[in-house]
Amino acid sequence: MDHFTLVYDLCRAALSGDPKEARSVVKRLGSALAKGGNADDAALISRLVKATGTSGERRAVAFTESKTGKAPLFDLPGEVLHAATHIPVDRESGASLAEVIPVERLAADRPVLGAALEGAVNDLLLEWQNASSLASLGLTPARTCLIYGPPGTGKTRLAHWLAGQLQVPVILVRLDGLMSSYLGTTSRNIGNLFKFANTYKAVLLLDEFDAIAKLRDDPNEIGEIKRIVNTLLQELDARRPLGFTIAITNHSNLLDPAVWRRFEVQLETPIPDWGQRLEILKAFLPPLDISDGKQQLLSWALDGCSGAEIEDVVIGLKKSHALDPDGLTFVERLTRVSFSHGGRIKERIKSLLASDTTRLAQALLEQPHFSQARVAEALDLNRSTVSRWAKIK
Repeated sequence: MDHFTLVYDLCRAALSGDPKEARSVVKRLGSALAKGGNADDAALISRLVKATGTSGERRAVAFTESKTGKAPLFDLPGEVLHAATHIPVDRESGASLAEVIPVERLAADRPVLGAALEGAVNDLLLEWQNASSLASLGLTPARTCLIYGPPGTGKTRLAHWLAGQLQVPVILVRLDGLMSSYLGTTSRNIGNLFKFANTYKAVLLLDEFDAIAKLRDDPNEIGEIKRIVNTLLQELDARRPLGFTIAITNHSNLLDPAVWRRFEVQLETPIPDWGQRLEILKAFLPPLDISDGKQQLLSWALDGCSGAEIEDVVIGLKKSHALDPDGLTFVERLTRVSFSHGGRIKERIKSLLASDTTRLAQALLEQPHFSQARVAEALDLNRSTVSRWAKIK
């Protein structure tokens, strides 16, 4: 166990009733976490220390404290969630049922979204911005949102960004962690978790939602799963007027139909199209500076990749450039990276990148987004050469 000596010292100080020594050990533990590269955990320890005075008296340091100065789009009910607030745990294992993510750690930059998804997100924000107008008609802004799509398409980032617009922390729950082998324990964990979330001003984020919200008519599932899903449905219904809930899943086909009905907003995050890939590249490429033609070549090569996969390939390009900045052309560098990320890039594209320049140029000219000028720029060729090859084809 990492830092066992410090944990042991902390237990000894706590059991002996020595708050001064316990406080000293907690500070040392925070320093050790920071030195070990666990900056987020160290920050939480630091916040806990600040929340407790030198005499051991707890002060209310809010998780909602934000340095952005941005006002929330509409106010959620509930108490302010503090750094020293006790998070419920599983009785059998002692493991926390959730993690609290402070406002300042939420995504600040708006995610890159396709046109359809952008419109749906804007509609949700419009509801929040006009809560009073809706109230005059007996309506309320949406309080439940399901985000689904393939892995790596930015579901978690979108959820964090939405919570940031409300300027409240996120209570993050990975539902597979709520599952217990003890009969009835999972349902009890769900109840305790929702009771905690309903008390505070926060967004409840249910990650890996399909782990619990499964089809109740699945013949492979036992009766306990059906009881768990029923508990989840009841808790979702009870929470709706009390806070905002977001669920995330990679496997929407596994969800029970009754679960779908609980979510007023259902956002699908698809694999990025051509335009989205270019926008994602603009976000990930700096400080690497490449021409528009080469960015288009990258977008073409990354067809079918998720946002996370695009980021991985760009990181590979940056590493290659840092280690050998002048020894390769851009196409040679991209070819090497494409083969080291073989599971992300299509076989046909890898084959074209590795082929002769004439064949690659002619393949690009068949694409609707590539003019002769862009092909020449992407492949570092003379435009007249590309024009001649186009005529030969």
